[in-house]
Amino acid sequence: MNFKKSTLISLLIAMSPFTAKAYLSIAESGEVLQPGKYQIGLEPQFLTNRGGGFNANVFFDAPINEATSARVSLGGGTIDFNAFASVKYIPFPDVDNQPAIGIRGGVGIARENSDNWLVAQVAPLISKKFDTEIGMTIPYIAVPFNFVNTDEENYTGSNIVFGSELHYNEAPGVKFGAEFGAELNKSYSYISVFATFPFESSKGFGN
Repeated sequence: MNFKKSTLISLLIAMSPFTAKAYLSIAESGEVLQPGKYQIGLEPQFLTNRGGGFNANVFFDAPINEATSARVSLGGGTIDFNAFASVKYIPFPDVDNQPAIGIRGGVGIARENSDNWLVAQVAPLISKKFDTEIGMTIPYIAVPFNFVNTDEENYTGSNIVFGSELHYNEAPGVKFGAEFGAELNKSYSYISVFATFPFESSKGFGN
C-alpha cells in the first residue's frame, strides 16, 4: 500500500510541470502595423488554473510588410523567465464584411524552477473591427497550438483565446486590450490585460 501511494505521488509530481507549460498568450488582433510605425506594450497575466499565479510581459512590435508584422516579448513571474519571438501573417485583411484572417507563428524559451523548455507556437487568428462611441474595438479569436520540448518529453498544449483591443478616442494611437485563454490540453487558463504605445522610427512615443 505504501509502495503504491509513493509511486502515485511520484508520478503526479513528475507529470505536473509538463502539464503547465503552454502558457503563451496572443495579446494582438489581426491588424498589422503600417510601414514606419512601431509599438511597445505591457501585459500583466493572471493564471487561473494549475495553482494560479502571475506573469508580466513586455513586447515590441515592428512591421515587415503590409500583411506581416513581428513581435519580440520578454517576461517573468510564476514562469521564472520567458522570451518569445513571433511573426503574424494576415493574408486576408479586415475589409467590408470580411474579418481579418491569418496566422501567428513563433518560437520561445522559458524557465520554471530548474526546468527549461523550448516552445514553438502556431495560432490561427480571426478579428473584426467595430466602431463605438469611445473608439474602435477589435474582438479576436485564436486557437494557439504550443509544441513543447523538454529534457524529459515532447508534447502539444493548446487553448482557445477570446480577446479584444480598444483604440480609445481620448488617447490616439494607444491601444488597450483584454484577453481570456481557456485550457484545451496541457496548458494554462488565464486572464490578461495589455496596453500598447506607438511611435515612429524618427519620432517619439505617441506620435
